[in-house]
Amino acid sequence: MALALKLTVEQISTAILLLDKEEKTTLRKRLPVLMDVDAEEWEEMGWLSLAESAFDFWNDPIEDIYNN
Repeated sequence: MALALKLTVEQISTAILLLDKEEKTTLRKRLPVLMDVDAEEWEEMGWLSLAESAFDFWNDPIEDIYNN
């Protein structure tokens, strides 16, 4: 007899919130495989764009003199 586990997105989200830091790191590494996405699709999903704000300090008008 096969048993299927059906969780809602809300239940999965709550379970993720309950993970400790090490478990979240492991999950983060497994997500592309679990979601069956390649690196390009992963980028298109916006994961890498989240990091772009870390470089906002380079958007200084004074620094524009180096762009010419």
